[in-house]
Amino acid sequence: MLYHDQTVYDMANEVLARQASASAEQTGESFDEALAAVLKTEAGKKLQNLREGPHRSESAEHWQELVARERARKQSAEA
Repeated sequence: MLYHDQTVYDMANEVLARQASASAEQTGESFDEALAAVLKTEAGKKLQNLREGPHRSESAEHWQELVARERARKQSAEA
């Protein structure tokens, strides 16, 4: 869920926590073990980079709008 004042860091952290919780529930691992496993996946690595990257303190809502515009621009350029 995206909150109005949520930062990119908070958003990525929330997603990582949800994934780790779900993994821990399925596997019986501790949250920390599950989080370590999630961070080894490609998606986990991308979220960690996003969480620690240059956009980490930006508004998540604003950042998502920028990403959507960039994707649309690339798609129209490829068409």
